[in-house]
Amino acid sequence: MDQNKTKHVIILAINPIYARAILSGKKTVEFRRNGVPSNIQKIVIYSTKPDQEILGYCDVKKCIVDSPDKLWQDYGEFGSINHLEYIKYYHGYEIGKCYMLDNPIIFATPIPIDKCETLTAAPQSFAYLKKNEWRNFRRRKKASF
Repeated sequence: MDQNKTKHVIILAINPIYARAILSGKKTVEFRRNGVPSNIQKIVIYSTKPDQEILGYCDVKKCIVDSPDKLWQDYGEFGSINHLEYIKYYHGYEIGKCYMLDNPIIFATPIPIDKCETLTAAPQSFAYLKKNEWRNFRRRKKASF
């Protein structure tokens, strides 16, 4: 891995509806099919089109790897997704991941994708964040309600 990048912090592309649900605390799990590492500790939330902005970040308490049926049975109610959409998402997959999320932090001002030095384009799935950018994100002004 690139020494300039974090090992346990990723930027994850998330649909705007789900990104806002995570940052509001309504959605406390994130389901993924594969590819995203299991050992991450923080997820920086990139809200996909039409937003195309980094909205904030959250902690990852743990990652559960299991069958989609078992993940739905145990965690479906926390995912802010209806069962039909969930079934479509996991169609053809035997294994899925469920990230348990906590402590969502919303930036007072979202970061446009072209201001993110880690990315040259929107991530298709995820990317490891550059260490100096992660330090800057942690120092950003948080939204207050």
